[in-house]
Amino acid sequence: MTTRADWNAWAAQQDAPRLTDWLREISEPDWSVTVNHPLFDAMAEGRLSGDDFAAYMVQDYGFVDPFTALIGFAIGRAPSMEDRVVLGQFMGMLTSDENSTFQRTFEAFGVPAAQREAPDYLPETRAFQALLQETGRAGGYAEILAALVVTEWIYLEWALRVTRVEGLHPLVGEWIDLHDNPAFQEFVAWLRRRLDEEGERLDDAAFARMAECFRETVARERAFHDAVMPR
Repeated sequence: MTTRADWNAWAAQQDAPRLTDWLREISEPDWSVTVNHPLFDAMAEGRLSGDDFAAYMVQDYGFVDPFTALIGFAIGRAPSMEDRVVLGQFMGMLTSDENSTFQRTFEAFGVPAAQREAPDYLPETRAFQALLQETGRAGGYAEILAALVVTEWIYLEWALRVTRVEGLHPLVGEWIDLHDNPAFQEFVAWLRRRLDEEGERLDDAAFARMAECFRETVARERAFHDAVMPR
């Protein structure tokens, strides 16, 4: 189990240590494999077929409900109104702009109603859903922040990394834009800063749980993207 002593030893060797940088480092190689996943390059370069993109979006949409619930738990456990405002604004984006992108993608690519209403989720999707649900039910504020930092920071990193080709389907471009824009960058920076701050206040047991939640969430991200990559 990763401990505060591990963090302290790492921090002592850094000029400007950040807890979130350390958490990312201890989550390797899963972190870098996910950020550099070939799925994102295929998507940005127009090499992902319409059916494959739609199938990926169906699976990814399976996280919207548990993720929205997770943010709700975060709002309830937040220590300040300032945090609740930021998280509430993100909840609004998730349930409006991002939800709209999913729905219009399903329409544009002809996803059947049955597949939208009762998707056949992959085992990796279900495992990730279960992690989000359990973190919301049983996790403290820092653990919830850890899961949020992973999901949003990884998506920001891959969206910043990929190079889009001309003529990309508008909805594919829209999906990338949702994770590569100034407002989203500011939100990820805020999440990281708050986790850096909250982590310092944890006792040793809570710190270990937070670090494990971060690492497990990264592992679930990698497993999910490996599973949805077309063979």
